[in-house]
Amino acid sequence: MKTIEMIQKLSILHCLYQMIASADGAIDDERDQAAIEIALSELDLPSNCWDRALRLNPHDCFIHVSTLNDDDKQQFKNLLLKIADMGGNSFFRVSCANHIFQLANI
Repeated sequence: MKTIEMIQKLSILHCLYQMIASADGAIDDERDQAAIEIALSELDLPSNCWDRALRLNPHDCFIHVSTLNDDDKQQFKNLLLKIADMGGNSFFRVSCANHIFQLANI
């Protein structure tokens, strides 16, 4: 996913935020920092992109993610499910991830 468009990368980060915040009520820096770093690394992005991603419109993010090719969609799905198992509350995180997959036609 390192070669996808910047708006798609930021949209993936925003979806990650949506998954964690929806399941846990908010991002906890201590609990979720490792997950954020994994996502930034997978997307080959600097840490300041996290804040940029959070300013995006969620609906637009689902549309941008839906335009990924099939291989990148699978990588996105794998990333969200991997992160869903980090930081606890896995059941709710996986449920939120599945909802995001539906919204993004994955």
